[in-house]
Amino acid sequence: RSEAKGKPSQSLSFFRFKMRTVSLTQLLSTCVDASHQGCKIIRAFQEKGYGEGKLKEEGDVRSVLTQADLDAQAKIIGSLRGTWGSELNIIGEEDEGESIPTFDGKLLNVNLLDDTSLQDEELSLDEISLFVDPLDGTREFVEGRLENVASLIGIARHNKTLAGVVGLPFAQDPEAEIVIHYGVADQKDSAGTWPVLKEKDITVDDKVVTVFTGDSKDDILRNATSCALNLAENTRHVIVGGTASKFQQLLSVPNSVAVLHFKTQLWDTCASESIINSLGGKVTDLFGSPLVHSPQRSFGNIFAVVASSGDKEASELHDKLCAQMRADTKAVHKVFGKWMGSSEPTTPQAVDAIRNLDGIPLSTQEIEDFVLEGRQGSLKGYSAPESGAWRGMMSNGGRLLLEWENNEDGKLPSSVFYKRIVMADLAHSRNKLTTAPHKLLRDVKSYQVETSFLTSRACQEGLIKGAGLKINKVFGSDLRPVASTLGAKEQLQSKFSILLDDFNSDDGWEHQWLLDETAAKASIAEFAKMHAYFWEGSNFWKMEGGQLAEELEAAVWENGGYMQPSLQGFEQYEIVAKGFEGRLPTFEEELKQIPELKDVDLVSIGKRLESLVAQAGRESHPFKADKATSDEFKRYRTLIHGDPKQANIFFRKSSQGDYEVGFIDFQWTGFGLAATEIAHHFSAAYLPSTLSYDGSKEMELLDYYYSCLKKELVRFGAASSEKDVEERVFPREVLQAQYEIALLDICRMVFAYAWRRWKAETEPTAASLNRNAYNKSTESALWLITRCHVLLQKFEAKS
Repeated sequence: RSEAKGKPSQSLSFFRFKMRTVSLTQLLSTCVDASHQGCKIIRAFQEKGYGEGKLKEEGDVRSVLTQADLDAQAKIIGSLRGTWGSELNIIGEEDEGESIPTFDGKLLNVNLLDDTSLQDEELSLDEISLFVDPLDGTREFVEGRLENVASLIGIARHNKTLAGVVGLPFAQDPEAEIVIHYGVADQKDSAGTWPVLKEKDITVDDKVVTVFTGDSKDDILRNATSCALNLAENTRHVIVGGTASKFQQLLSVPNSVAVLHFKTQLWDTCASESIINSLGGKVTDLFGSPLVHSPQRSFGNIFAVVASSGDKEASELHDKLCAQMRADTKAVHKVFGKWMGSSEPTTPQAVDAIRNLDGIPLSTQEIEDFVLEGRQGSLKGYSAPESGAWRGMMSNGGRLLLEWENNEDGKLPSSVFYKRIVMADLAHSRNKLTTAPHKLLRDVKSYQVETSFLTSRACQEGLIKGAGLKINKVFGSDLRPVASTLGAKEQLQSKFSILLDDFNSDDGWEHQWLLDETAAKASIAEFAKMHAYFWEGSNFWKMEGGQLAEELEAAVWENGGYMQPSLQGFEQYEIVAKGFEGRLPTFEEELKQIPELKDVDLVSIGKRLESLVAQAGRESHPFKADKATSDEFKRYRTLIHGDPKQANIFFRKSSQGDYEVGFIDFQWTGFGLAATEIAHHFSAAYLPSTLSYDGSKEMELLDYYYSCLKKELVRFGAASSEKDVEERVFPREVLQAQYEIALLDICRMVFAYAWRRWKAETEPTAASLNRNAYNKSTESALWLITRCHVLLQKFEAKS
């Protein structure tokens, strides 16, 4: 990198030709310079009066093309390639047959942004593409509305906007004739101008939300505009020409939203999106899905575009508008019908979540190819009801209802479930990049574990066919993990999707918000089957000479479980007391009324637990601990689900009135202790009425689990008889001891971390279904604290 100010030397350019990486700030600096040169060409044409143009699309005035477009692009692309070399991938709006890149030998300036606070990084050339719109707003240029004209250069990496510049050739600013705006999408408040301008005071009525649109006559866009104006209390409508010009309004007008038409192209949006993102705003398509800036994409933003400033009111309006458009079934059918099939849906559709990993809606042909698996059938279409959609912190997706041409015998599934993880699109994952990068690496592996386990023979031939558990089958998957040897920032680009068999309510399957006693017993009976099937020494380990066991070992976590300390971070050991004391005021008055806590120093509970958590973590998750601990517990080793909360369990009543049980979500599946899983299950999934402060109901449930487990251990060859279980394989007192230390380990996780998301719910809601009992039920939290104290007393008495 050149240390000298001013223009880079010719040797820098020569070496860049030989290199595979470029500096972000230097590349962005040259884009500023290139855009400035493009702006000068545009100004020169306007000053000479050369504003005539021709239509690229007959009858569409928006497609007007002038010589200024062609010459500006030739200069921009030519100078960028001349500076960085031909390996730099650049996609321009105009056909390079008409706009041949020109380079006068004068290299672009790499130092224009040296005095800014931009964070630099090296970019691999094969990961980035530049999108160039040399003259955005050509119609406005021809018609003399010069304030709406811009010259755009966007930098995309991994098909997402990374950085960009927006050149304003007619800035109408007293400080500069030409102003270049720039920004880096993931660097907050990195947006700036070159040359640097004085900040201007903006007087705005913050009670009004401004909606910027063009003058399109498209019915869907007109309806979208009407919706936007009606969804907020106080709105105003302003018509603005030019794509970049609408985006620029969001930078200067707080509480603003822009709606753009279905014909914007990737070069129209890439640059401006990065600047809006850097200022806290967001850009999606009209239905709420992130934009995709891929050089392989043969079409533009065909799902239209919505953008909003970073203000709360504008952001809320953005989300409400996208939801309203997903509820516009006519619009959904018109836009998405070619993928979803011929029938117009009758309910709101989750068309933002049902996309493949390239951002394109799933097609009937894709689904048919996965689901039929050689069987006869023809998929007429599908719907993706909003009621079956899932938008979580770690994944998106939803239920697809399938309409088959011929399915009289009912052998083809009426629905499937689609799970999609594009980590760079998930705010929770992006936040982890800076706050907990080790968890980002963990999450990438968890998605691989889930698919590897569900498609393994151990699951399909063993657990489902052999043990009889109901687990959703994988119809198809698309896995694009980044190599585990690379860092967290690279792994953020990992993507996964899975098409799964569905536990559909039409087939009688349902969730419980928290489990009643009947459901609790049904679930632990199924866990007993799973634990026994994979128990150390069971028949499974001998199948096919141990080959299935080897495949399973390679597929899952060495020590599974979402709460496993090495997956959560050992720093939790040091903040248990602090976390408990911070949340204690929420429960303090109720805790004082519990007999088991009479005269107890409540504040001390967190400190007492913190002194024990290292031991609890080691003994509850021994197969990630030292070898001696692992060897000590190996005789009790089995496979655990890893996240046995109620949201991952479905129930269906049989004709006899008992429950069938189905399991989903195997991201944290791996080896562990059965007692650790049961402790997690009790604390996360049960209604408070299922448990008791004195531990008596726990004891009854543990006894029931043990009775089920004994039978299954005999059934699957891990023991010769139930007496053998009681005396040798897994005595009841061992289960009790392992359960008690595991419950304390769960308190570590809850006190130190999970209670940051505490939100009391007085009644069941769909929105809180996925949250654990200790994070939504006050009675459940009180039970956990009480049991923590009682068990601590027991351990303290022993020591």
